[in-house]
Amino acid sequence: MNELVKLRQQIAEMEKQAAELQKKNRPAVIAELREQMAAYGITAEELSRPAAKAAKPRGPLAKTASPAKSKKPAVPSPSKYRGPQGQTWTGRGTVPKWLNELLVDGKTREDFLISQNSPVSSD
Repeated sequence: MNELVKLRQQIAEMEKQAAELQKKNRPAVIAELREQMAAYGITAEELSRPAAKAAKPRGPLAKTASPAKSKKPAVPSPSKYRGPQGQTWTGRGTVPKWLNELLVDGKTREDFLISQNSPVSSD
């Protein structure tokens, strides 16, 4: 018999076993959940609500500050263009006024490119 066919038969048998086990253990699991819900005062209504709308914890620990979300610090983009008076632009976003004026005068952006080897500063 083909190995693939054997594997599929085993899968089908195991799925059947899993379904039987689930059916067999279901009443005990439900009883355990009810017991835990009673112990913690959890209602079925609370379980049906999305987590964000669940009741807020009360008591002495309720005022504990939540941990801050860690965000990566913003890293400024290196300047790509430098104007005649030291103005800089990263090449992102709206073209600055100083560069627009120079472009109107017939210059090109390439005239103001900063070489890769020279030190640059951010906008």
